Amino acid sequence: MGNNKLSVRRNIISNIILFLLNSVIGIWMPPFLIARLGVGAYGLIPLATSLIGYVSIITVAINGSLSRFLSIDVNSKDYEQANRTFNTASTSLGLMFLVLLPIVVMFSLQVSRFISVPSELGYGVNILFLCAGASFTLSSFSSIFNTSGYIANRLDLVNRVSVISTYVRVALVLIIFLLINVSLEGYGISLLVASITSSCYSYYIFKKYTPFIKIDIKLFDIKILKSLMSMGWWLMIIQLGSILFLQIDLIVINKLLGADSAGKYSVLLQWSNMIRMLSLMLSGALGPLILNLYAKKHTDQMIKLTKLSNKLLTLFITCIVLTLCIFSKYLLNLWVGPEFSNMSYLFILMLLPLPLNLGVLPLFLLNRAYNRVRLPGIVTCCMGVANFLIALFFVKYTNLGMYGVAAASGIVLTLKNFIFMPIYTAKTIGIKYTSFYGASISSFLLVMLGAIIGFAYWTYFDAFTWVSLIFNGAIIFSIFVGVSYLLLIKDERKILFDTIINRKQK
Repeated sequence: MGNNKLSVRRNIISNIILFLLNSVIGIWMPPFLIARLGVGAYGLIPLATSLIGYVSIITVAINGSLSRFLSIDVNSKDYEQANRTFNTASTSLGLMFLVLLPIVVMFSLQVSRFISVPSELGYGVNILFLCAGASFTLSSFSSIFNTSGYIANRLDLVNRVSVISTYVRVALVLIIFLLINVSLEGYGISLLVASITSSCYSYYIFKKYTPFIKIDIKLFDIKILKSLMSMGWWLMIIQLGSILFLQIDLIVINKLLGADSAGKYSVLLQWSNMIRMLSLMLSGALGPLILNLYAKKHTDQMIKLTKLSNKLLTLFITCIVLTLCIFSKYLLNLWVGPEFSNMSYLFILMLLPLPLNLGVLPLFLLNRAYNRVRLPGIVTCCMGVANFLIALFFVKYTNLGMYGVAAASGIVLTLKNFIFMPIYTAKTIGIKYTSFYGASISSFLLVMLGAIIGFAYWTYFDAFTWVSLIFNGAIIFSIFVGVSYLLLIKDERKILFDTIINRKQK
């Protein structure tokens, strides 16, 4: 148990450091790029990442299931089977990319036919999409090497891949924009070089933690591929639904409201994405441990860990979201300028659904461990289509505009994650249907307190400088964290405290 706690603590610390780095970059980068490119051109950068990322629908079928099957092989010390599993996955993924590559190239060269592109940007948009496509392809393929670090429970090393990529990308953007030329193609080149560099480190992790695995396409096994795809197919459906939930917003706004509106929406979306990334990192820190506990049939310990992480994550995200909502007007004014301060209510609408929707992420780990992803895949895909249709309706037939897109996403995603996921996961592992709703009740109580504090703050205080914003924000956040601790029961506090100080439970 002590080693498990040490691994969890190390992984969480590593994830938090990575999140802080990405947060600093995420907060600094948009104003920097908007000031030099303009809001319309800037909006094409996250849109390029989203559109090119659609090919992940296919690649997740292999990448998403590999960690489970390879973890079982390695834990059982069946290294011959591990070699067959890995080479089946890598060969299949390589063939997929050979098929996808010409599609990505053709789309990038004709991108103006599919989205609204300001005419003055010229061929720079095509190069941006080409580089984003090449970068995503390389990163997706090299991520298969990160599986070795994942099953070794060394997410801190896997996170270094992202750190290296971020540092290289930012350094090149600064060099190109400040010393050479401000352009979208310059940003695209930065993405590609960063991906090449980080992929080299991914290969180093692979060789270090699975030296017994040799790359050999002759070890491809169609039976193993069928096993991978039996789970991977439904992970692919889940990914499709997730894209319709999380990445369709910018496309709808770009096509129906224009590039400038999409650019403004993408600026606000940056905070939602950062919180989502933090949630994925924190829940992901438990992924290797949950897979190992499942492989070793330590079911009770696995369920206990998942329930606690569900509640802790929900409360923590609630603390962040409430703090941002209370200071939204002042934050937007200081961060990207007064022209964005009137979008504070849209900002709040985008953030409020996050605690319930992100707090359930640990439950996805259980479903993957049990290989119960079929029904979640179908539900996610159907609800994703519903999100797309409702967003279209709100934009085309009402005056809600961007508010309609945000509302559609929040409503549909909450229906899936608040009603379906907790009940389905509880049924999967054979516990009470209401077992995972304690986190939601605690979050509701915290939100009510946040509404009272927010009303009082807006009435008597303000924050027109970064110093006052950070100082007051830290006080409010600390209050929410303190209340969250009081909402934990005695056993939960003990486990949390023991994990933080790495003390063994008796």
